Amino acid sequence: MASLIIGAGILTYVHVKDRKAKKLEKAREAQDARYTELQMGHTPFQAQHGQPTIVVGQAKDMFAEPPAYTEALPRRSAILATGLGMDLLFSLKPSSLLDVGLVLLVVGYGLVTAFQRLFLSPIRHFPGSKLAALTRWYEFYYKVVLKGPYTFQIQKLHKQYGPIIRVTPNEIHVDRYENPHFYEELFVESGELDKPDYFCNRFGTDNAFFTTSGHEHHKLRRGAVASFFSKRRITDSQAMIREKLSILTSKLAAYKQSGRIVRMDRAFTALAGDVVTEFCFGKTYDHLNSPDFTETFHEAMAGAWYVRSQIIDLPQLWPLLNSLPGRLVMKLEPSFHLHIQIQRDFEKTITELKEGRQASNATVLRLQQEAQVIIDAAILTTSWALSMAAFHLVNEPALAEKIRLELLQVVPDSSAPSDWQQLERLPYLTGVVREGIRPAHGIASRIPRVAHRDVEFRGWTIPAGTPISMTIVDMNHNEDVFPASFEFRPERWMEDRKYNGNSLEKYFVGFGKGPRSCLGMNLATCLLYQTLATVFRRHEFEVYETDVSDTRLAHDYFMPVPRLDSKGIRMRVVSV
Repeated sequence: MASLIIGAGILTYVHVKDRKAKKLEKAREAQDARYTELQMGHTPFQAQHGQPTIVVGQAKDMFAEPPAYTEALPRRSAILATGLGMDLLFSLKPSSLLDVGLVLLVVGYGLVTAFQRLFLSPIRHFPGSKLAALTRWYEFYYKVVLKGPYTFQIQKLHKQYGPIIRVTPNEIHVDRYENPHFYEELFVESGELDKPDYFCNRFGTDNAFFTTSGHEHHKLRRGAVASFFSKRRITDSQAMIREKLSILTSKLAAYKQSGRIVRMDRAFTALAGDVVTEFCFGKTYDHLNSPDFTETFHEAMAGAWYVRSQIIDLPQLWPLLNSLPGRLVMKLEPSFHLHIQIQRDFEKTITELKEGRQASNATVLRLQQEAQVIIDAAILTTSWALSMAAFHLVNEPALAEKIRLELLQVVPDSSAPSDWQQLERLPYLTGVVREGIRPAHGIASRIPRVAHRDVEFRGWTIPAGTPISMTIVDMNHNEDVFPASFEFRPERWMEDRKYNGNSLEKYFVGFGKGPRSCLGMNLATCLLYQTLATVFRRHEFEVYETDVSDTRLAHDYFMPVPRLDSKGIRMRVVSV
């Protein structure tokens, strides 16, 4: 909020300065005119500033004694200094004085805030960029102006200042790359942890468990829906997942017959969308049957996450954005029409379920937001992990051949249904699933937590109540834990390799860890196993005009985003 006020003050100052400049220019023009008249001898002039009085006579007499005339005239700067200052002072109107007062107030508040953050803050002694410590506009610049590379900038700051740095006026970031064990200590072993309000407020879903700040309140809200995503319930829903996969494989066979190129990232988004919506709400949008998988949540949800990533220090905008009529939103951004549609469907479904019961509007809103968060979080993360795994398997045919040989042992008939529990016992397929999730990252932004007690780290004491953040991307590319981390190596999960005496599973953070870990991890894992097994048991592909840059993280819009000019993960189906 302080940063917002400082920014407003700067804009006000520029506005007032512009007005004063215009007045100054007008006063200067008036003085120039007076001075010119004196030089031409058209006007009597009574000298000021202690000079003797002289009456200018005829033009010929004036020019006859130029030295005396010149000495008699006051200097031009003196005229401007006295006349202009008084003119400006008496020309100020009450509104102008108010503007000046406002500027002084805002500038004063900004200076006091800056002094407090740099010299009085309980985390003032932590290293890091002084600009980052001074204002959140530093992060805003990287997030909005430069389109999301703040995650990479934090990595650069760690190299410059060390493993623990200050990344905002009130937040400490720990480099997970150098300290993989601290993640477990903070997120799992530290007990009750809150999320900072500024992090929760940026999503516009204050009533959902994901954006609930307090630990106890979050525990209560999460507990109300946790059993819904149990492994047993997911196992019982495999028939529905197989039905959706059957539609997908039929569409892929049609691509083979026509020779058209398929965007696999869109195909997987359609699959994940149909599975998640039917599993959670008993309703499918049938995106798998849309032409070329164009009717999916891909654009709508990517756009929504982009907006959320931009609202860093301006959460006050959410009430305005949420109050905009759906028709206006769709007119401004047509890709949001599916987002608006699903919100309306959720509200209608929840209201119908609540009929006959005494449910407040607040309850309906909360359930609607819970549904929205589940949908937004589950679809894009799962489909991107599938896209990551599929690309690397196809890009390196030897990997795809290994997975087919392993699947052939347990699913000899490619048309036969497979069982999730059976697939989980396949070591190479498990490695592919893990390796698909790891570089997909799930969340590209740093994840902050607030401890209720002081936290010790390498001789540093982080005061209780201070937001402490770490980034999943750093862990996934820790070369000590995952050598050649940018390479797709399913074998790394099959080897009896340990880091500091621990198996790699300890450092697998694709779904987070602790009491706030991903609620839908069982559903996502089941869909990954079933999809990769079915698709690569039945089909073979070739990569079409796609390379690793189409899969690498380039922009942090909270969700990971590759280069903005990417045309997606495109493939040709070569056999069925």
